[in-house]
Amino acid sequence: MTLATAGMAVWAATVVWMIADRRSAPSLESAFWVSSLFSLPGWILALLTLRAKRSWLFFAMVPIALNTILLVLPWLLIFLREHRA
Repeated sequence: MTLATAGMAVWAATVVWMIADRRSAPSLESAFWVSSLFSLPGWILALLTLRAKRSWLFFAMVPIALNTILLVLPWLLIFLREHRA
């Protein structure tokens, strides 16, 4: 969860920077790559925490879901931004 929080902090800082000064703000692509440096290891570590018991699945689903969202949603945002009419 710490890595997912760090990845979300990258996106939050990028959005605040875009609101404050659009010209000097980093691109969405660079924010995606920097946040992926946090979310991909977090996703792998969350998968490694799964144990044979079913209760571990419930504990691990929150970090797995949040890190998956951090990896997929920004890519989808960038894709939709480039292909909108």
